[in-house]
Amino acid sequence: MKTLKADLDETRIPKLREGRFNLVVLGEFNHGKSTFVNALLGAAVLPTGITPTTATINHIVWGEKPAARAVMEDGSERKITVKALEEWVTVEGDNIAGVKFVEVAYPSELLREQVTLVDTPGVNDLNEQRAEITYGYVPRADAVVFLLDAGQILKQSEREFLQQRVLERSRDKLVFVIAKIDQLTDEEAVTATAYARENLAKIVPEPALFAVSARHELGGKREQSGFAALLAHLKLYLSEERGRLIIDNAIGDGLRTATFLRQNLEVKRQALSLDIEELESRVARVRAHLDDTRKSIEDLHFKIGEEAGALKARARDDLAEFTRELAASLPGQIDAVDAQDVKKYLQPYIEETFKRWAEQQGETLGKRLEALAEEIIQITNQSVRDATEILRGELGGAETRLTIEVDTLKYDLSVFALGAFGTTIFLFVNTLVGGLLFVAAPVLAMVMKGRVATEIKEQARERAPEVVQKAAEAVGPRLIGIVDDFTGKLRDFVDGAGGTLYRSLSEVLDQALTERRTRGANAPAVIAEVTAALARLGEVEAELAGERAALWSPPAAT
Repeated sequence: MKTLKADLDETRIPKLREGRFNLVVLGEFNHGKSTFVNALLGAAVLPTGITPTTATINHIVWGEKPAARAVMEDGSERKITVKALEEWVTVEGDNIAGVKFVEVAYPSELLREQVTLVDTPGVNDLNEQRAEITYGYVPRADAVVFLLDAGQILKQSEREFLQQRVLERSRDKLVFVIAKIDQLTDEEAVTATAYARENLAKIVPEPALFAVSARHELGGKREQSGFAALLAHLKLYLSEERGRLIIDNAIGDGLRTATFLRQNLEVKRQALSLDIEELESRVARVRAHLDDTRKSIEDLHFKIGEEAGALKARARDDLAEFTRELAASLPGQIDAVDAQDVKKYLQPYIEETFKRWAEQQGETLGKRLEALAEEIIQITNQSVRDATEILRGELGGAETRLTIEVDTLKYDLSVFALGAFGTTIFLFVNTLVGGLLFVAAPVLAMVMKGRVATEIKEQARERAPEVVQKAAEAVGPRLIGIVDDFTGKLRDFVDGAGGTLYRSLSEVLDQALTERRTRGANAPAVIAEVTAALARLGEVEAELAGERAALWSPPAAT
């Protein structure tokens, strides 16, 4: 079982040995996550600002001295200085294209014992960032700090995010923090905290809740900051709970591996009970079905291509219609205001109008692509189930329950499929402001250089439609490129899923034939060995299940 062995040796066991603990910070835009992370670290390490800035995932790890590196989507790395972080992690940064995540090393005591602090972009419905964060990081988090804003505690979007996405996976590892508590009076802070606790208790039993001021903590007012209680809780959690969580995750991996081993052994036992001609005949039937399954999965490329073509055509048509309507409306709006307002507001107005359209278009495309991804998941999972059922019927025996990790296929797809588009649209929309009309700058310059009112307005009426057209010519290819990038990754998933299925089942078939051909003459003795191995495996499964139960049992009374 080479594929499984490689996964255990190269991924699962090294991760367990390293014992790294992931502490993920979530929250909506403008809730001060980066400032909060800086307060946890005890220094202004990450760039912060008045407006939402973080555009990348940031991993902060222990280091003897401050250092940073950018890990790119293509697997390459770039060394960067901590002072240059703003260029790599913020929306306005010049170097964020192609960045998968940025790792920052810093000598904070919180991080010393193999803790990774993960700072995330904001989650909200509009940009669908929640998908990437939920599917990509929350399932892998050992603990989640969810930031609430003191001025807007538990908005509806936050309730929905928690209930629909986070709680089903992470109910037991959530810590809630009310940030910016210094913006409230003492009486308001008490009221806000009570309100948050009362409403959180409706969705999370006995919520861990802390009210803090990162500004006070960073400014040296530690007694007023509220961070002492939070840090004490986190340190206790990291010292007492991290071990149990890491072991629990490892036990889960062990039980899944044991299930797959049991299935493999039962197939081997069934193969040894057949004569070689019958076994070869059954293996041939399974292989034929497996080939058909692989082809049906590969045929999904055609479906993806069709949907991508339809989406791109719709996006082009919508952009053309929007462009025509905007160009037609501008002369009347120019006539309705004075010349100085035209000079001052024409460019920002066109940019903001394009931004609103791109946000709406992104939301529409995002929903269509998410639906496509879910459909591809469903078809792929059904193909996997059908193929494994054929194998079970031919070689499994009466009690065999052979399955491939279908949920893993879905999870792997979710990591990129439901998040990649949201992240890309978010960056695309936010870079429109201040940059979209650069291609139209020479045309706008003629309007801006006008000296008299009549000249300004006449030039504006004449040139505005051209400006809009040039802006549309800049937006269109970018939008189409986003769809192409998403569907390209979806095709990669289809290839990977088909390959995983084919390799996994082929290994089972190859092993069954090899065992029968090389050891078939001594089949009764080998069957006895396999039966004994199944019994030992059952003991291991029982031991693991017992360890998991004991892990979370309350301590015995003394």
